[in-house]
Amino acid sequence: MKESVRNSWRGPAHSWWVVIGLVFLLTACTVEGSDGPVVSDDVVGPAPSEHGDWHVPGLVDRSGAPIEVQMPGPATGRTLDVTHFGADPDPDSHDDAAAIRAAMDAAEPGDEVVLPAGTYDLRSTDPADDSANIVLRSGVDLRGEDQESTVLVTSFDGEDDSRVIRGSGVHDVIVADFTITSRHEGPLGDDPDGGDLGGGPMFGIHIGAREGKASSRVLVENLGIRRFERHGISVKASREVTLSGNYVSEATAVGPGGQGYGIAIEGSVDQHDPDAANDSRHNVVIGNTFDGRHLRHAILLQFPTHNNLVAENNIVGSHLDAIDVHGEGEYLNEVRDNTVIDGQRAGIALGNSGGAKNKHDASGPGNWVHSNDLIGNRQGILVILGTPDSLIEDNRITAGEDSEAGIEVRNAPGTELHGNHITGGIDGFWAIRLSEDRGNDGRGTGIPSGIRIEYNVIRQAANGIRIDAGKDLSMVENVVDGIVGAELRVADGIEVAGQGSN
Repeated sequence: MKESVRNSWRGPAHSWWVVIGLVFLLTACTVEGSDGPVVSDDVVGPAPSEHGDWHVPGLVDRSGAPIEVQMPGPATGRTLDVTHFGADPDPDSHDDAAAIRAAMDAAEPGDEVVLPAGTYDLRSTDPADDSANIVLRSGVDLRGEDQESTVLVTSFDGEDDSRVIRGSGVHDVIVADFTITSRHEGPLGDDPDGGDLGGGPMFGIHIGAREGKASSRVLVENLGIRRFERHGISVKASREVTLSGNYVSEATAVGPGGQGYGIAIEGSVDQHDPDAANDSRHNVVIGNTFDGRHLRHAILLQFPTHNNLVAENNIVGSHLDAIDVHGEGEYLNEVRDNTVIDGQRAGIALGNSGGAKNKHDASGPGNWVHSNDLIGNRQGILVILGTPDSLIEDNRITAGEDSEAGIEVRNAPGTELHGNHITGGIDGFWAIRLSEDRGNDGRGTGIPSGIRIEYNVIRQAANGIRIDAGKDLSMVENVVDGIVGAELRVADGIEVAGQGSN
């Protein structure tokens, strides 16, 4: 029986499609004039997401029943040692890519190509694809001795679309237990606004579709990825791809236009049909580690990809939002049990204001962000630009000296904040803040609407809950105590239903 990853969706007892709680009008508490943006009642919602009858987040089928993500089983055939095909594991040797390709060509489905401990110099490209050093084949695994002792060094240095390892339309493949790096010796990325020169390969691993057919049942495990320019690991228009136990660091650029992403799960920009053969779904990003000092985003979901799981990853630092649901229709994804520490922007963000080429705004509906540990980020969680119907629950948020908000909600209709625990912060930090969204070039402007703030616990924080803008708001049974500053600040003219905070 094939190994699998089980869905963790447990069916929240309180649905964000059903309004729960008492409906008592609470006269707006006028503490002092808000220094936030001017309130506008003009709400611009996101473009509708064509998700058909998919309605439940996480690893489920279209009926909402839990699924097991199928992964390739262990190799059952021969073991082909690349040194037997002429590869030299000594550093700075002749080209080893040709020997690795020869071993891959000699393999049959069920075989495993192995790279013993050593350093393999990849100086040539595949004869049929000059953008890749090594091309994967369905049913053939590629495995090193371990992440530290087997190292692949590519000579790619800034070539467009260059990929150390590419798999297009492949299935039943394991890639595991080695490190990918490059000969690039220039500086690492540290300027998210531009100015980075970059270098190395564009992608470390690139898994995608071929002739409209997705890759599937692929496991990328225990790899080290460093000194790349765009994506350490890129999964596009594919499904049932599991990325586990990888260590990603040292992007050579972190500027606009897709540089410096650790792991990216993408749909296709123009593909909105869940029945298509290249529909992006049921991918799993679990148990990976990111050194974010030279990453723009650690984990990114982009374009209409849905019902993926991002879980149990550890991220320290990142120049922009560490886990970013990138604002192009991504829907019904589950983000849980991740630890994000000291990000310069949000620990987790839904919606994105960037995009020189593909204009970002709202993420799609129904994303579920829960049970994460978010420590010392500028915002723990940020929901913006018209991202609808997100469930944010049971997260543990600890603010640092530079933190601005535990959870910040702008134009994000139907967002539910439930059972989150927030603490810490100094001066202007607010545990929960609602404010107007001024949008991005006219996209995503509006105010919070239909927001439910229920059963959250705010203790020993600089400030509690601040509402600068919004309508159809509800607060029920929130615990706010040990607050240094204000427990609750509501701008003039805003009505809030419910019992408020205790």
